[in-house]
Amino acid sequence: MNNPSTQFELMEANLQGLKLRMPDLPVSGILLCRLLLHIGREMTTIFEQQIRPSGLAEAEFRVLTTLFSQPQGAAHPSELCVRASQSPANMSRISDALLERGLITRVSSVADRRRMVLRITGEGEKFVRDFLPKLHQSLRRMLQDFPESEQQLMCAQLKKLGSELYQMNASPVEEPTA
Repeated sequence: MNNPSTQFELMEANLQGLKLRMPDLPVSGILLCRLLLHIGREMTTIFEQQIRPSGLAEAEFRVLTTLFSQPQGAAHPSELCVRASQSPANMSRISDALLERGLITRVSSVADRRRMVLRITGEGEKFVRDFLPKLHQSLRRMLQDFPESEQQLMCAQLKKLGSELYQMNASPVEEPTA
């Protein structure tokens, strides 16, 4: 059953069945969360399939493109963790893999010898310049039915949702006691 329309219809039917048993169920909110999770998994699969033949994982490619986007192609690993949504432990593994492939260098910071600086190499820049346009083809196809204004609106709404999630994680709501 790979037809997404059928999957989405079944998802909605399941939620309507739950609502019959639990009338206060926030069906729209649950459906939105399930759709976001489903779509995120599908997008990750598509990009992984395209990136994997290059020998990189999607997270490695994301870090490499993040470095590419930085002034002078350099950043501290802690900055990259935030910019590329990676944990410090994963950033260490990723930087080791990119270093081994010759796509980045890692040196001690001149300002603070305790901090490392990751810098994209010429080979890393060439890789990004050659490979990124290939990914854009899928992205354009995926978004072909969404005008730029709708894409911007979705981005704004998802940022708003992301900010709300961040605030929830920063100050968890206490569960009511019985």
